[in-house]
Amino acid sequence: MRKIALFALLGGGLFAVGLLVGQKTATSEKTLVHAIAFKQVEGTTEQQIQEVWEATRKMAGAIPGLKRVWVGKVTNRGPSYTHGIVMEFENEKALQDYVPHAAHREWEKIYFKVRTPGSNTVDVVGE
Repeated sequence: MRKIALFALLGGGLFAVGLLVGQKTATSEKTLVHAIAFKQVEGTTEQQIQEVWEATRKMAGAIPGLKRVWVGKVTNRGPSYTHGIVMEFENEKALQDYVPHAAHREWEKIYFKVRTPGSNTVDVVGE
């Protein structure tokens, strides 16, 4: 009888945990995402791309309101775009403050050397 009760209790507990995990849904952040896709200039070296990535990461520590950054290769846009940068800002004001910031101006000096004109940028405001 005790074994049956123990198995029933364990089974009920596992069912409850599974139910809670199964009900978990994705949530939307109330932040702003600034995403850039660009094509590298012909002849750009891997070292130059790494310099852009490092400069991008440095901005996250230097610009108020810039929370996180992601950098990497674009995998689903054919030859149009080769690399991407995504930045998460606390809000739209933080993005506006980023544009004239000295760290952003320094980043542009490095970034503009490796990208062809015509990058694609979108901003998404979380709801």
